Parts: sequence; structure tokens; C-alpha cells
Amino acid sequence: MVTEPQTSHPASRASTGRRVTVGANVAMATLLVVGIVVALQWIAYEGSARGARWDMTSSKVNSLSDATVSLLRNLDTKVTLTSLYFETDLEAADQPSYRRAVHDLLELYESTQQTKVTADWINPLIDHDKFKKLVTRLRKKPEFKEQIETYQVGIDLYKNELDPAMQALVQEELSLLGSIGGPMASGAARASVGQVENLLNGWASTLGSTREQVDALTGLDNPQLNATVNVLKTLYRDFSKSLKNIPQFGQAQLAQDPDMPSDAADYLRNAGSRYASLAGKIEGQITALQDLNPLDIDNLLRKFSPNGNPIVVETEEAALVVNFSSVWPPLDPGRAARSAFKDRGFKGEERVTSAILRATHKEQTAVVFVRYGDSPLFLGGFMPNQPPAPYSTMKKQLEEANFVVEEWDLKTSDDPPEIDPAPTRTIYVVLKPKSPKRNPFAQQQMDKPFTPAHRENLIRALGDEPRALFIAGWYPGPFGPVPGTYEYNEYLKENWGISVDMSRLLIQTISFDVGKFGVDRSFFNMREVEVMREHPIVGGPLASLVTLPGCAPLDRSDSLPEGVEIESLVAIPRSDVIWGIQNLQTYQEQLSSRNYMIRADEDVLGPFEVAAAATRGDAKIVVISARDFATDDVAFARELTMTSQGFGIRSRNPGNVVLLMNSLHWLNDNNEIMGIGRPIDAAVLEIGSARTVKVVQALTILVWPTLALVCGVATYWIRRR
Repeated sequence: MVTEPQTSHPASRASTGRRVTVGANVAMATLLVVGIVVALQWIAYEGSARGARWDMTSSKVNSLSDATVSLLRNLDTKVTLTSLYFETDLEAADQPSYRRAVHDLLELYESTQQTKVTADWINPLIDHDKFKKLVTRLRKKPEFKEQIETYQVGIDLYKNELDPAMQALVQEELSLLGSIGGPMASGAARASVGQVENLLNGWASTLGSTREQVDALTGLDNPQLNATVNVLKTLYRDFSKSLKNIPQFGQAQLAQDPDMPSDAADYLRNAGSRYASLAGKIEGQITALQDLNPLDIDNLLRKFSPNGNPIVVETEEAALVVNFSSVWPPLDPGRAARSAFKDRGFKGEERVTSAILRATHKEQTAVVFVRYGDSPLFLGGFMPNQPPAPYSTMKKQLEEANFVVEEWDLKTSDDPPEIDPAPTRTIYVVLKPKSPKRNPFAQQQMDKPFTPAHRENLIRALGDEPRALFIAGWYPGPFGPVPGTYEYNEYLKENWGISVDMSRLLIQTISFDVGKFGVDRSFFNMREVEVMREHPIVGGPLASLVTLPGCAPLDRSDSLPEGVEIESLVAIPRSDVIWGIQNLQTYQEQLSSRNYMIRADEDVLGPFEVAAAATRGDAKIVVISARDFATDDVAFARELTMTSQGFGIRSRNPGNVVLLMNSLHWLNDNNEIMGIGRPIDAAVLEIGSARTVKVVQALTILVWPTLALVCGVATYWIRRR
């Protein structure tokens, strides 16, 4: 029987082919989707690496300010930013939030300038080798190396010369005393030199233990040179004192006992000559060590506590530390130690960028605040009845921006303070001289008044090409509501064509009926201002968030001095409720008699110019006619506000700090670093606007599902074919 050979059924072959085709189609569709996702992720990564990020937070903590970007892109040296934010299994719940925010910030710096900026992260509690390398690298910075070498010279002199010499001297003296105080020596000889022998035996032990202590301090991974020098200062002082006391003791003993045995007498008589050479060297080292300044590297490393959370900013030449409290200041200073993450502001960009600025720009500009009499500007508030210093916080802010800050009291000195090292430029912030205090029971004034001679001293210091900021405004005179004079009006008008109209005080009223007005407690604080955005001083987003107290309008001359150009900075717009009044007492009487005011005919409406900048060749000035706008209690004032996480505290007048800082940067020809950082008031990374929320929702709810649907349709179409 012959069997027919079996052949595959056509339907079976078709089914197998269809499965292969479908599998290939699915594989192609899968690869297509994967390819699209990979491409999108690559585009996102490349954009992020080039600094193209979309910051959707209201406080803009996920982006850098234009000033920071400008500084980074113009760096001419490499900068390393190292976060030392610790991490443990037992850390507080807020610690990851602090660490994450700083990590993201440093990544922004690195991505903005990849060729010059390197970011690194070290956990000081675990990464011991990395931390050790960091400390070693810092000690070799040229900024610290010269100081360290000066210390090392003194320590090496002790180890190689003075310590062996002191120990040899003690042993030689003890050997000489042994021959005098031996078993056959007389009782008189023993009594004469016994006290010296006891002293030297004590020194033999002290010198040995001191050498062990010095070797231990200098043998550490981070040698404690400052502590070592302090040990040597004490050693040299006490040993030198002993070398002086022994000859003095010997002379007294010889005078009391003329019949002392000759060997003991010779020992005591010649002690001074035996010690002279070594004593001279020790005295020289005492002087040399006293002249040493505290080590800057020790001051820096002292900030590296294991859980201190500092940020280290390095260049090839120098290094600075940005501490935790400056990056995360409490919104309520009264609860600094107990403030949680949500109760702290985030000043990361402002502090890190300021540190980069100080590390890369060694030439500094001086800012000299000029006053006449009155209280010091930067120190105060320590005694119960002592008023707080009006500019102490502002001084710290300026120093963070790489300015050297001093004050000049025209009442006590004819010349500005000497600054060492000499600054590259000096900018003067000129405050109005306060009216002298009057004794109500005496005819004469208690203080000497400001005179033209004092004004001439300032003008002489300003020179032919001044750089100065004049803070003016309306000030009461010595007789209450009657306005005083502005002592620098003559100079400003003759040289710059601008003056302060002290006859008018700008007040903001409240209209509650036709022609009837009232005031609240802040009636002389101007908050509704118009800034001239085209000028760099007021071109930033915070420029209009100012409060200008005690404003007096500025006047411009009809004909400006030759070469002078004036640009307006801030104006008070025309409004029916903002008046330029001449007699404050009139309105006080109206409110007292009928509880409302009617504007007097001689009082005018705006607009009023209150801040202007002027140039004449290389000379520049700024005049801001708002008294006390830059004092701590105004510029750093806080207020309660409602956030997405409940009540919080924020800066009331963030533009005041910006106005002062930008004015100084403009006077210093540093427009490119205006507006470094932002006065961020909360660490909450909340979405800034409803429109942004909708965009994010569209991406997550519509775009990505639609992309998946398109890929599914494409797969179906391929399979159908």
C-alpha cells in the first residue's frame, strides 16, 4: 500500500503567515512608541542640560535670575559648588526638603555654565574620603596657603630648634644641679638650689608633654595650626618667665647668704649668662607669634560641623562658605531656632551668587554712609535705652554683594574714613543731617548745627567725578510740623540741576465722601508708584514693590548745567487722594475739629517725581527723595499673608532693598549684576498661576493619552494592511 506524502494545508500556512505579520506589526508599533518616547526624553534632557527649563513655581526657585545667569556666563575662572547637606537614617522630616532644594539649585548653576561651574555633593557623616580631599584642597588655595606657611614657619622652628634647645638646656641645668646637690653636698647648698631643681624637673615633664600635644595637633588630617600656635604662645611665655625668675632668685639668695658654698653660688651667679641666647630667641618668637593674624582657613573650616548643612563656593584661588541660616532664614526672626521648613524663606540663589561674586571679584568698592551727628548707623540696640542701629541689616546685605561698608560722621571728622586695602571706587550714601536737639529749658541748642564747612568737607570728598546717592525727603524742622531745609539743595541745583522741594510733603488720603478725606496711620507712606522700566535701576520685576516714606517732590531746573542728563526713576502718579501739602498742621486741626479734611487751595495734585538719576561725563548721582526708605525697619519689614499652606510671613517692601542695591550697582557701573537673587518669602514650590495649572493639566490629561491613542491607531492601521 502506497501512502501519499503529507503536505501543509493552505489555511495553516496562511494562519502562520498572518501571525508572523501581526507580530512584526506589533513589534514595529512598539519600537515606534519607544522611539517617540526616547526622542522626547532626549529632547527634554538636552534642553535641560542647556538651561532650557520651565519654572512653574510662583517664587521662581527653579530658575536663576538674569543677573546670576549673566555672572555665570561671564566667569573667567572655574567655580566649584559643594553641598555638605548631611543625610542619615535618623534625620528630621524636613531635612530631605532642604537637601533637595539645594541639590536642584546647584544643578541649575552647573547646567547654566557647564564649562566653568561644577556641582558636587558630600555627605560629611559618610563620605569621609571625599570630605578629607575637600579640606586638603581648600588648605592649598593661594588665599590660605601664604598664611598657613607663616604659621608653619613658627611651628617648624619650635620642632627643629627651640624644643630641642629648651630640653637640652633643662637637662644640662639638672646635670649641673646634680653635682651640687649630691649626697655629699652640704645642707646649705641643697637649700640654695633645691627650689631651682624642682622648677626644672617640672619643666622637663612639661616640655615632653607639650611636644606630644603639638605633634598630635599637627599630625591630624586637618592640622590645627591655630591651636598649635596658642599652645606655643603659652609655652614660650611661661618658659621665658622661668628663665628670668631663676637669675633673679639667685641674686636674692646670694644677697641673703654671702657664705653660700662656692659651687652653688657660681651656679646661681652665672645662670643669666647661660640662658641669654635661648631667652633672646624665645622672646623673638613670642613677638612673632603675637603678630600672626587668626588663620582664615580655620575660620572657614570651623563652619563645617557634621550637621551644619553649609555650601562651599570655590575658585582656583579662594573659597567661601554659605551657611545654612543665611540660605534658609526664618520668616519670623523671633522663632529662629524652632522654624520648620515651611516657616523659612529660601535665599539660596541670592547667597550662592553673592559668594561667587565675592570669590571671583577681589577688587572691592566702598560704600560710605555719610551722616551728621545722631546715633551710629550700624551698631546699637545693645543697652536697654539704646535705639537699634538703623542700617545694621542693610550693611550685611551690602557686604554680601561684595561692598565694603563704612560710615562717616561729618560732625566728628573732616575727612572720610581710611579703608585698607584701598577700594577701587568709593560711593557715598548721603543722609540728611538731622536737626540739632534743643533743650526746652535753655536758649542755646544742645548740639552744634550743620554748617557750610561740613558741606564743603563732603563736596571735597566727592571730587569732580562723584558717585553718590542722596537720600532726601520731607523732614520736620526743629519746630514740629514746619518743614526743615535740605542742606545739599544748593550743591545739587548748581551742579546737577535738581533739587528737593522741602516745602511739600506727599500724603495719601482716603476719600469717603465728596470733597471729604481722611487718613490712616500710613498716610505718608507712598506705595502707589510708577517706575520708569527703561532705566536699569528700576527695570526689574520687584522695582514697584516699594514703600517710600516721607516723600518730598523733586524739582528740575529749567536749564540744566552743561553736560548733565537726568532720567526719572520713580514718580507718584496723579491721583485725587495723593496731595503735595504745605502745612501739615492745617490738616491736623481739621481732623481734630471735624474728623475729616478738605484739600487746601495751595496744595497740589501730582504727578510728583521722587527719584532720579543724573550723569555728567564719568560722574553719576542718584537722588531718592524718600526719607528712611532703606532703613532696616522699612526695607526688611514683614507682614502676615495667606499662602496655599495657610498663614505665612513675607517681605512687605522687597523693592526697597532692590532700589538701594541697584542704585549702588549702577553708580559702580555694574548693571549686569543688578537684581541678584530674589526676596523669596516661602520655601513652598507652588504653581504660580491658573494658566500654568491648565497647561500642566493639558499635558497630563490630554497630550500624553492622545499620543498613546495615535500610536494605537497606527498599530491598528498597520495590522489591517
